[in-house]
Amino acid sequence: MKKSLISTSIALLAGTIALPSFAQLEEVIVTAQKREQSLADVPVSITAITRDTIETLGIANAQDIGALTPNLQISDTPGNSNGLTVNIRGSVTINPALTLEATVGLYVDGVYVGKNTGGIFDVMDLERVEVLRGPQGTLYGKNTLGGAINFVSRRPSEELSGDIKVGAGELSRRAVRIRADIPISDSIRTSFGYAQEKRDGVVKNIDFSNVITGANPPSTADFGNIDKQSFRFAIDADLSDSLNAYYSYDSFETDQNPRFFQMTRIVPVPGLTDGIIGWDSPNRFDEGSLDGAGADDVEVSGHALTLTYTTDDYTIRSITGSRSIETYDVLDWDATPFHLLQTSRDVEYDSFSQELQFLRSSDNLNYVAGIYYFTEDGRTINPLDLPLYGSPLLATEYGLDNTSWAVFTQVDYTPESMSDLTVTIGARYSEEDKEVYRSFGIPAFGLTILDNFKPAKESYDNFSPSIALNYSVSDELNVYGRVARGWKAGVFNAESNNPVELSTPLNEETVTSYEAGFKFRNASGNLTLNAAVFMNDIQDMQISRFNQQEAASVFSNAGAATITGAEIEFAYALTESTTFGLNVGILDAEYDEYIDECRLDANFANPCPAGVAPGALFDAKNINSFPYTPELTYNAFLQHGMQLAGGTLTARLDYAYTDDFSIFPDPYNTVNTNIDSYGLLNARLDWEGEIGSQDVRIGVWSKNLTDEEYRMNGIEWGLLTTMQYGDPELWGIDVTVSF
Repeated sequence: MKKSLISTSIALLAGTIALPSFAQLEEVIVTAQKREQSLADVPVSITAITRDTIETLGIANAQDIGALTPNLQISDTPGNSNGLTVNIRGSVTINPALTLEATVGLYVDGVYVGKNTGGIFDVMDLERVEVLRGPQGTLYGKNTLGGAINFVSRRPSEELSGDIKVGAGELSRRAVRIRADIPISDSIRTSFGYAQEKRDGVVKNIDFSNVITGANPPSTADFGNIDKQSFRFAIDADLSDSLNAYYSYDSFETDQNPRFFQMTRIVPVPGLTDGIIGWDSPNRFDEGSLDGAGADDVEVSGHALTLTYTTDDYTIRSITGSRSIETYDVLDWDATPFHLLQTSRDVEYDSFSQELQFLRSSDNLNYVAGIYYFTEDGRTINPLDLPLYGSPLLATEYGLDNTSWAVFTQVDYTPESMSDLTVTIGARYSEEDKEVYRSFGIPAFGLTILDNFKPAKESYDNFSPSIALNYSVSDELNVYGRVARGWKAGVFNAESNNPVELSTPLNEETVTSYEAGFKFRNASGNLTLNAAVFMNDIQDMQISRFNQQEAASVFSNAGAATITGAEIEFAYALTESTTFGLNVGILDAEYDEYIDECRLDANFANPCPAGVAPGALFDAKNINSFPYTPELTYNAFLQHGMQLAGGTLTARLDYAYTDDFSIFPDPYNTVNTNIDSYGLLNARLDWEGEIGSQDVRIGVWSKNLTDEEYRMNGIEWGLLTTMQYGDPELWGIDVTVSF
């Protein structure tokens, strides 16, 4: 199947049937600045993934867009199989603890998602995805130091329509998606959708545990299987000539076995690790055995209500949203049928937000002003079962109760004497109140060791301004410059076993970004080239690393850091039926100051400068790494279409390259967990046409065509290292019938 698909794709891409004329690339309209604009007019580095691309590539969630966007890294979170690690331009939060804050904001129809825990969810019926790079503190507020990702769903249609999509593939994959638009009247339109996908795991689950340890057999599901379903309902109602109400509900559930944590390194310790030598390997396993069952269960739901009142002079918009997350995961970290390392998380989280916007436009002035309110609460129960380190079963519980509000404004002004120049000035003032609690005990004895720990509280405020200049050199070329600030409040380390850390928050993190770029679209409309360069000046960068001695995360503020880089996005319609695209991201990240504790690395070598002994504090700026920050990433695609059997046959090849990078900042954790560079090749063939009276689309696809073995994440435990690998080569077929 793999060789056949490759050869067919190459044959089509090399075909000579293409017409000599040029196709026009789609002009994309975005709402990144709270109003509709052409992407070329937005003075921000932004990638917009349109509905056609979403349908072609099967994009449904944040993970699917990482490879398509320059300087965006998205991965499963180490230690939390249903959380996301999202990095834009080197700004990242690598720990999924509820009390931590993200550095990249995720939004669904204008509603802030809140936490990356439970961030792996599908959003059905997307119109587009907008990825904004750089601080978005003015219009989006806190936790957008790296940028923001907007999932914009499609509004219900005025016509009765829909589609049914069924899929099958390798590892017994079976999938179905049903969507329908049902207008109730001329003024009320509804839509609904349901999707389900199941697939066997990529690592076979074999039962060695009974034979070796006498333990209960593991879960029957293979590792990394898929068992998920999602539902969406929307109603779009014109209540009057001036007032529109748009409500949507989305839900997502999984009941899966997590990816296999494979042992990649073991330190020989006589009498302790002898029995597990042989389970360590640098290559991806096809089979594995654990002493207990894993779990990767997620329930996510969200409500969003947008009320829009429009007159000839102004628009008032209200966005009300709530989101709920429940997750439960069990991870067997030691990757053996022996009872050595196991953790679990039981998370409940709820958030509510209310935003009120006032927008007005004139010939040379556009402005938006608004107020924003956000509240969240949640708790995590996090048992740790670590007999490898002589630890009993430890159960921790921590929670949060946070409230924030903000006022903001942004003005776009075009001087009458300089109609090609637009000046954008914005500002946001925010206040946030935080409260956390933590208990820690040994269930076997009913003890709460830190029962005297009272809830810790702290308050923060911030002013985030921005200014941008956008100059239209010609009808084809815009150039811009931008200075913006972003922030996230201080955080409490509720996962720490140290009472001082529990009650002492980190400092708030701030970033000042300097960016310049251009956006070019030629007169024929068949070539676009967007590019940006930037420098981020970060103060009090919040960093997390794993402490093996405490079996817990340690948080600290790196004193300062500077990240420079560039993005290039290029698309060229070579002919009416052939298009080539290339997206490139470049990063150069350096700490200006990082006071840290010297520790031997996992190979017992001292990485610290001469004269610095283990345990001493020193400036680690020259030896610590930036997590999830590859110096180079790029994605290239080639797409070709031709007429066949009364329809259109389209072949597409995508190749995504990621440079090597670290998962954690400090040498102890990075020496054995660094991710080597890798490249992934995907291919797809689609035929669209009519069969009978129905519009039909048949797609055959393959991901990771070259069967690249690549690591995604992992943790260094001291005596051993465990890593998770990405999926091997997989193929499938999808058939969509529209009505």
